[in-house]
Amino acid sequence: MSDNSATLSENNQAFFDDFASSTKRPSWITDLWIQITAELHARLNWIGIPTSHEDESTDCKEKTYSFRLLDYACGEGTLSRNLFNYVDEAWGIDLSAGMVKSYNEQAAALDITKRKKMVAVQGDLLSPSRENHGGTLFAGKDWFDFDVAIMSMALHHVASPEDAVRALVERVKEGRSVVFIDFVSGSMVRRGAGPHGVGKGGHGHGTEDLPGAHTRTREGFQEEEMKKMLIEAGCDDVGFAEFGDLTRMEFGDEVVMGRLFVAKGKKARKGT
Repeated sequence: MSDNSATLSENNQAFFDDFASSTKRPSWITDLWIQITAELHARLNWIGIPTSHEDESTDCKEKTYSFRLLDYACGEGTLSRNLFNYVDEAWGIDLSAGMVKSYNEQAAALDITKRKKMVAVQGDLLSPSRENHGGTLFAGKDWFDFDVAIMSMALHHVASPEDAVRALVERVKEGRSVVFIDFVSGSMVRRGAGPHGVGKGGHGHGTEDLPGAHTRTREGFQEEEMKKMLIEAGCDDVGFAEFGDLTRMEFGDEVVMGRLFVAKGKKARKGT
């Protein structure tokens, strides 16, 4: 890992550890997750999550098959919880120990049957120095052969998005999906009295001075950029869909509006 990548990881870990320790969440973050959940629920089959196991194998019908989710950069587990009715196992990974602690505490509060599982560990699939990031654990069979792997609102935080896409593709079964939710690049517009607005109701661009800017490497991605990364990582059946409504974020007197997307690809089967 380069010095710049190491610093970026340390910045993200410290920033989200601090966020996890806060007892108050801005209302716009709750609204953001409501929006993401609604968009994913409307596209479950499209992103590779069956709404019923009836169309799966005989083993599945006999309840011996487990549909497994990898929630990478899982945070507090909001995505895992909101998809938990459709999966049997949710496995989370996050750089932040604080986020992982919150994920597991919230999982423990759920009424989970013996057949279901929701657990997170601290780690980094993108670090070549894996012995320092739970590498022995991630080399185990539990961390492969997922039915779907999702990275939500985190691809813009990593040094190499291409490596992140490849890392998730590596972890899913052939014919199964990887999914990314993030911002459309160039969609950010600021409104407010800050330096990029023009008085109240003014408009401007740029997020380099907003909280957490030191944890980000870019503002978002374009459709062709995402499709290219997915195809080069070994996916076919790639797709990209923008969210219907803009996403609103608030930072003091600054309001930032942006457009989210969901991108997906299926890991190509060998010989296809």
